[in-house]
Amino acid sequence: MISIEEVLRIAIDAHEGQKDLDGKPVILHPLAVGLAGKNRQEMIAGILHDVVEDTAYTFDDLLAKGVEAEVIDALRLLTHEKGTDYYDYVQRVIDSGNPIALAVKKNDLTHNLARGRAGGHWKQVQKHEKALKMIEKRNPATT
Repeated sequence: MISIEEVLRIAIDAHEGQKDLDGKPVILHPLAVGLAGKNRQEMIAGILHDVVEDTAYTFDDLLAKGVEAEVIDALRLLTHEKGTDYYDYVQRVIDSGNPIALAVKKNDLTHNLARGRAGGHWKQVQKHEKALKMIEKRNPATT
């Protein structure tokens, strides 16, 4: 079973040198999403939720490093594929009913909203508010 420390090393390596819209290290976002997790799997998925989407890592790479299949299943749902409408992607997460993916997406949106408001990124705030309302409407247990 992979440790939180090993997951942190993967995320730090994967996001090395990346900056967010405000010029801060990208790694701070997955760390915040991971820390918001209520259990080990939510924490691991939170820390890794952007790795495949935003870096050269693949799901096979994560499996090879010891990330368990249940977390990989959640990460597959959480990875927004280019060319897919954002709200269709959010709806896919909702429709899956996957508790890990739903919890991590809610934590991701909550942190993105805080960052967007702090940085004055109002278009992003509007997008994330709508997505969070979709999750809360369909899955009141995640609120």
